[in-house]
Amino acid sequence: MFPKEKRWIILLLASLTFYFMANSWLILFVIFTSLYIYMCGLAMDYLNKSSISRQIETPSISSVERQQAMQSKKHLAMWAVILILTALVLLKYTPFIITNINNVLALVLPQVSIPLLKFVVPLGISFYSLQAISYCVDVYRGTIEVEKNPLKLALYLTFFPTIMQGPITRYKAIQESLFAGYAITAVSLTNGVQRITWGLFKKIVIADRLNSLVVSIIDVDNAGFSGSIILIGALVYTIQLYMDFSGIVDISLGTAEIFNITLPENFRQPFFATTVVEFWKRWHVTLGLWLKDYVFYPVMLSRHMKQFTKRTRRIFGKHTALLITNIIALFAVWFCNGLWHGTGWNYLLYGMYYFMLISLSVVCAPVILLVKKKLHINDKSVSFRIFQGFKMITIIVIGELIFRVESIWKILSLAKNVIFKFEILDVSNGFFERFSFNIFDFWIGIVAIILVLIVDIMKEKKIDPRRSINSRPILIRWTLSYLIILFIVIFGAYGPGYTPVDIIYAGF
Repeated sequence: MFPKEKRWIILLLASLTFYFMANSWLILFVIFTSLYIYMCGLAMDYLNKSSISRQIETPSISSVERQQAMQSKKHLAMWAVILILTALVLLKYTPFIITNINNVLALVLPQVSIPLLKFVVPLGISFYSLQAISYCVDVYRGTIEVEKNPLKLALYLTFFPTIMQGPITRYKAIQESLFAGYAITAVSLTNGVQRITWGLFKKIVIADRLNSLVVSIIDVDNAGFSGSIILIGALVYTIQLYMDFSGIVDISLGTAEIFNITLPENFRQPFFATTVVEFWKRWHVTLGLWLKDYVFYPVMLSRHMKQFTKRTRRIFGKHTALLITNIIALFAVWFCNGLWHGTGWNYLLYGMYYFMLISLSVVCAPVILLVKKKLHINDKSVSFRIFQGFKMITIIVIGELIFRVESIWKILSLAKNVIFKFEILDVSNGFFERFSFNIFDFWIGIVAIILVLIVDIMKEKKIDPRRSINSRPILIRWTLSYLIILFIVIFGAYGPGYTPVDIIYAGF
């Protein structure tokens, strides 16, 4: 109905309508922030172009003037980022900060207390803020052209499939397909609906089904539970989180695919990772890449860090100096990663948990290589890969237990039970009756998880499941499509006995 060059307006109206329906008047926050970022971008572009044009017109222009223009541009970018972060911290973290200040004051000045302030947090503020920061920094760096149309920039920041749970997009990567106005075709509609359906399968059939078991093990007074029960709860939560998050991302990517808009993949079969570093290259990919480009490298390449590296090199040598600076930059990354997820000490502990593991892997890498060589360990052998798989599952499950349990003292209590009170027989003694998880739910969950595992194995072997299905005769295609739809309709976790489950990552 609309000309190609104007179709992006429909997406903008859809995005604003979506946001208004979910957050009503808080849409004003998105609008004002978008306008501020737009003006900062224009100002940086003006400073950059005026500096270049003056240099062409007046070759004798002093280096001092050029430096002043660059400094002004840097200050603009800095203040744009500071405003975005200030809004994020003020709205999202104020209760957490005040609560902890009051806890400290209670120890030294019991009579003094700061009133607790709580704000209504705009939908998707964490995802929205990271995209806004990346745009400002990329304009400053000159890696993207500034967007001259404020409405197009608003669409990039509020695009409805990504605003609630990502993936975190970059302006340069999404710009072409977002504004191109490609027509919806039979192929794009089919592919998009297939991916949406697969996401619904993971969310409704698996993640929501496992919720009651997770709640009855982890969210209750579980101080008396044996270590085996706690580990099962942590394992089930890890599966639930993956199915929920990746399922909703599938729905986001499928929705965009209908409009022929390409969004970045956020998961690459994370449970096939053999190291912690590899796991984070496969899990929440867009967040990891964002932290690498806008936290790790800026810290590593900052003037102060370079000076520190020079001083450290003189004392400890080149290799150790580089190792120390890498670990400092990694600390910044994992501190931000933990804090980004939520307002609790468990999230910071979660970040520090992976910081310690990755730092150890970096420090111990030469020793591990030497041990493998001395013991003639074959990295490709089945036994070694099984060991790596078991090691990674253990690391991931412990990490997700930290992620889920809000109290640090409770985390320590559960860890004590896992180490000193591990009773394997506790699992076999009326487990399903004890936690109100019937055998029907168990077998449906197992079958559904196996189906997801098969699809992930295909992807790991570089086989595209959708291309494989779409190349089959129509009878096979339609049969498979109806089977997955009926599976969701018949075996979805809804109706009596099931509590509707919020999208997990939308809470962050």
